[in-house]
Amino acid sequence: MSHSPLPLVTIITPSYNQGKFIRETIDSVLQQDYRHIEHIVVDGGSTDNTIAILQSYAQSDGRFRFISEPDRGQSHAINKGLAMARGEIIGWLNSDDTYLPGAIRKAVHALLSHPEWGMVHGHCHVANETNQITSSFPTEPADAQKLYHTCCICQPAAFIRKNVFEQMNGVDENLHFCMDYELWMRVAKSHIIGYIPEFVATARLHSNCKSATQWQSTGIPEVLKSLAKHYGSIPYGWVTYASQYQGPGAFTLINKLKDAAHNQPRVIHTNRSIDMWTPPIFRIQIASDAHAPAHLVIVKGRLPAPAFQNQKPMTLTTLINGQPYKSFPITQTSFQLEIPLDPSRTSNLVDIAASHIISPVSLRLGFLQAAGFIAEEILPLSREEAIVFRTFAH
Repeated sequence: MSHSPLPLVTIITPSYNQGKFIRETIDSVLQQDYRHIEHIVVDGGSTDNTIAILQSYAQSDGRFRFISEPDRGQSHAINKGLAMARGEIIGWLNSDDTYLPGAIRKAVHALLSHPEWGMVHGHCHVANETNQITSSFPTEPADAQKLYHTCCICQPAAFIRKNVFEQMNGVDENLHFCMDYELWMRVAKSHIIGYIPEFVATARLHSNCKSATQWQSTGIPEVLKSLAKHYGSIPYGWVTYASQYQGPGAFTLINKLKDAAHNQPRVIHTNRSIDMWTPPIFRIQIASDAHAPAHLVIVKGRLPAPAFQNQKPMTLTTLINGQPYKSFPITQTSFQLEIPLDPSRTSNLVDIAASHIISPVSLRLGFLQAAGFIAEEILPLSREEAIVFRTFAH
């Protein structure tokens, strides 16, 4: 690559089976009027015609290179590209998005003119499957406070200094949807985010893209958890936007977070029966990892109406790691216990003792042993999960 007084810019493109769009993406990079670039495509082992397309560009333009091998998803691919990058400035362009002419030049000029900026972003068009512009992304100047309320940075229109990206340790590989928004939150804590009031990129919205298929199931839960992690709370606007998770829906929300995440606090043993009845002393063993310690366990319980009406009021007394915590009087048939855990431990033990037992004979229940209550759900929560749960449950 020729020597230049201008900084080298690396564009990273994660890709998997995007042969339908990736040629437009690559052309939009290599045809930029800022020539001092390298374009790295990190392919996850595509099985369509992507590899043939990538090989043709690698043979015709020395600024282009690619790897193709199985990976752990988009976030992993981006971090692999960052490790390969030689540039001082990084652009991240997904394999169905495109740059507008002059985009890289404008980003470089902005960052050279403002050495205090850690990254810069501009306006972004939204296009359909055939790359026809349909709308624009609601971008605006960004800082930590604005990013608390909304993601006002469109990822293909953002450029970040490599040293800043490396300070952030890349994107969070535990995230599968909002890894860009979460990265902006981290950058904004310690760096100024600059703004170009011009359109520099186009984000393609089509039937198979993540924004269309995974926003509700993965995107919203990840956004809420990221806000809890970096701000310690969730703003009213996001709570109302995700109103389907308020009240009882909070359990659904947490379960979605746990389905998507790895190494979160988890129940490894209970003495609850297969029909969810607990014995008079209910024991829960919870494991967690040091990077995501357990802070709270939620127990959603129920007493059948006959038991609630025919027995004297029940009290549930809790112990945490053998130490008495609190007694909970049960005044309704359905109830919820919030029991704090010791985050300094990777294993927590919770005992819940019923003040009296329920007789299976008197209630004509289908088991022989004495019982305490029905434990419908047991949710051990990290700090971030606890913030999300309490925000939506109460």
